[in-house]
Amino acid sequence: MSKEKSSHQVVVFITEWCPYCKEMKDNVWTNESVLAAVKPYHGGSPAFIVCSKPQNRYLVDEFGLSRYPTVVIMDENHNVKKTAYNMPPDEAVDFLENLDVS
Repeated sequence: MSKEKSSHQVVVFITEWCPYCKEMKDNVWTNESVLAAVKPYHGGSPAFIVCSKPQNRYLVDEFGLSRYPTVVIMDENHNVKKTAYNMPPDEAVDFLENLDVS
């Protein structure tokens, strides 16, 4: 396991009203290749945060969110290292496997 990946977290910002969020959650984050690509990261799976819930709305400003779903890879200090948006499984695998921490 890569030390860099094991100290980074994959976070998926979604909303309850977004059809692309549901599609990505149901079809991308259940794909075997995507699950294998996310496994080396902290926790072994993405953290899903529903931004339309009142207790999470502050994250919209904190992370400058303007599109959903937004997928970020962040380090242990919550610094965003990489961002992507709605993507099919093959693009998600590429996004997850190619972490440049420099």
